[in-house]
Amino acid sequence: MAAVRADASGRERQTGPGMGYRRFTTAEYSRLRNQHNIMVLVGNGFDIQVTRRYESRFSPRYPAFYHYLLSRDFDSSNLVVRQMATAKEEGRENWSDVEAAIGRLITIEGGWHSADAVYEAILAIQAAFSEYLELVAPPDLLARVGKDSAQGSLAVKSMADFIGDVASRSPTFGSFAFPGDTDHYDLFNYLFVNFNYTPLLDDYVFRDAQQFRPQAHKYADRNFQFRPNPTNHPDGSGNHETSWSSYVRSEVIHPHGEQPIPRSLLFGIDAPDNLAPGIDPHRQLMKPYWAMNRIEYGHLFCDTRLFIIFGCSLGESDGWWWRRVYEALNRQTEDGTPQSELIIYWWSPVANPAARDEILETFFAGVGRGSDEHEHERVSVGDRIQVVPYTDERPPAFLATP
Repeated sequence: MAAVRADASGRERQTGPGMGYRRFTTAEYSRLRNQHNIMVLVGNGFDIQVTRRYESRFSPRYPAFYHYLLSRDFDSSNLVVRQMATAKEEGRENWSDVEAAIGRLITIEGGWHSADAVYEAILAIQAAFSEYLELVAPPDLLARVGKDSAQGSLAVKSMADFIGDVASRSPTFGSFAFPGDTDHYDLFNYLFVNFNYTPLLDDYVFRDAQQFRPQAHKYADRNFQFRPNPTNHPDGSGNHETSWSSYVRSEVIHPHGEQPIPRSLLFGIDAPDNLAPGIDPHRQLMKPYWAMNRIEYGHLFCDTRLFIIFGCSLGESDGWWWRRVYEALNRQTEDGTPQSELIIYWWSPVANPAARDEILETFFAGVGRGSDEHEHERVSVGDRIQVVPYTDERPPAFLATP
C-alpha cells in the first residue's frame, strides 16, 4: 500500500505503488504529516437504521417494496416480480431480494430466461423503485436527519471517535495497528461508498457549518481532532484525553446510482473478475459492468489504509467490492508502509447476537474464500479484521442515529 508524506517544501514524497486517491501536500495543509485514506462502504442497513429511528412509514427493505408493488397493481407478469412471488411460496429466506431474483432468472431453476428479457423486467422495477424511494426518503426526513447531525455533530464525531467502538467491542483490538499509526498533523481522508440510492447517508455525513470549520483556529490551519483512544483502553494509543490536532476531508460516491436520477439506479448481479465486457451474454445484468468498477474504482483499494464496512450483508451481488477489499488485506508490503486493515460493523438482534467467527465466515464466503484450502490465507487476512457487533439497544458511535 502506498503511503504519502509531505516534505518541508510542500512536495509529495511517495512510497509504494501509484496512488488512486488525490494526494495532498503541505501546499494544501501546512503541517501535513501523513495521509490516511479511509474507505467506508455503507449498505442498506444504514437506511433501515435511519427509517426505523425516525419511525418512517415506508422502509427501504425489499419486502416492503414488494408489498408496495402489490398495492399499486404493478404488472404481475414482470419476470422479477414473478420470481419473488415463487420464492415466497417456496419459503425462501431471501424471497424478496430483487437482485437474488435476477440471478435466479438466468439459471435452470429460475427458467433460464434470456438476458434481454430479464433486463426489460429490471427497467420496470427500476422505475417503480425510484417512485418508492420518494416515499422512503422524503424531504422532511432528510431535513430531520440533517438537523440532528448538525446539532449533535454526528458526522464529525463518527469520523473522530470510531476507534472507541473497536476498543470496546472487538476482542482483537490489541492487534489493531491503525490507531498507533496516527498522530498530530495527519489527514484523515474519508471516501464514503454509498451503496444506497437515497441521500440519507450523504445528508448525515455532510460537514455543515454547525459542526465543522475549514480552519478552526486563527492561524493554525488544523480543522479536526482525531481521538485514537476515546474509551481509555489499556492497549490503546494514549488515553481518553488524547486527541490529534489534524485534518479531515470527506466525499460520498454512489456507484449504484442516485435517487434523484431514476435511470441511474442499478439492480443486478455480480460480474466475474475476468469479465469480457464485449461478449459476455449476461453483461447487461451485471452491476460492475454498468458502473465500470474496474476503471472507476479499482485503483483505490491498494492505497486504502483502512476499510470500514457498515450496514452491508456482504452478499454475492456486491462480491466485486468484497474481493477487492480482501485482496488489499492480503497484500504484503515490502517497503515498510502499513498494511490495510478492515473494520466490519455488524448488526444483530439482542436475542441472537452474531459471533466474530460467524461474521468472518460470512465475509470469506462473500469473496469466495470459504473453503479449507484457503485456511492459511484466511488466518493472515483475519488478523487484520476487527469485528464490531452492535444492536439497536447498544448502537456504536460510528454513524449513530440518536
